[in-house]
Amino acid sequence: MKKVLITGGTGLVGNALSIKLKEKGYEVSILSRGTGNNSDFNYYKWDIGNKYIDLKAIENQDYIIHLAGENLGAKRWSKLQKQKIYNSRVKSSELLFDKIVANNLKLKAFITASAVGIYPSFSDGGAEFNESSDAGNAFVSNVCKDWEKAADNFKNVGIRTVKIRTGLVQDVKDPALKKTLQLTKFGILPVFGKGKQYYPWIHIHDLVNIYIDALENENIEGPINAVAPEVITNLQYIKTIKMILKKPFIVKIPAFAFKLLFGEMSEIILKGTKIKSELNGEFIKFKYPTIESAMNNLLDKS
Repeated sequence: MKKVLITGGTGLVGNALSIKLKEKGYEVSILSRGTGNNSDFNYYKWDIGNKYIDLKAIENQDYIIHLAGENLGAKRWSKLQKQKIYNSRVKSSELLFDKIVANNLKLKAFITASAVGIYPSFSDGGAEFNESSDAGNAFVSNVCKDWEKAADNFKNVGIRTVKIRTGLVQDVKDPALKKTLQLTKFGILPVFGKGKQYYPWIHIHDLVNIYIDALENENIEGPINAVAPEVITNLQYIKTIKMILKKPFIVKIPAFAFKLLFGEMSEIILKGTKIKSELNGEFIKFKYPTIESAMNNLLDKS
């Protein structure tokens, strides 16, 4: 039985991925700050700040899938919160590498989350980016660059390394979509700013399958843009939800209101990037290639 260690395994993506891997016959272990209560998985503790990992977690693992990371939208971006965002991604990757090397452990692959935030973002359109494009220079871009650089430590010692640059994950349990749908109870759907910013997205089912393909296909390595093939704007996204739910009115929330409320963090709401994947159709197959098909599934209106 092949063994997989998942960091961030109790989160939205980690939980869905853990269940799917278990169904496929993998032995799944989860590295977490706390303890889990699902007997299907092995739980181990780590403490990034104190550079601690329970070594039983990494012994005899075939693969590591690194999903841990502070939620970008959890709090306003104070200096302390920015450091938490950075450390939870970059320092955690470095800690994993140091422990793997120090204990002379052999992995078949190291697969890490990254984000489409690595690319430059725009409030009104902008150029198209793929896996070969240059990174941006905003806070999130710089975090992603260092995150992937830390992952490349594994590559440099001969471990196959995959960096999955994830778009906005669509699932009814995702906090962003959950909050949007809560507003429909009041008959409204929010558009952020002008709504012309691109909205790179992916259904959680397709994202989980990308991780599994990255695990099992030895030809996959390097960065992958995990985004659906349909390119849409924030306004198109909201219009699709409106069409499916039929009732809500669309309300535009001005950009200055977000900037006052969230400061620098508002850029992840008000800006977006037009993204394609060079691997779509080669390694990546989508069950939900359009936002209409995704929302019909998630909102049970198919």
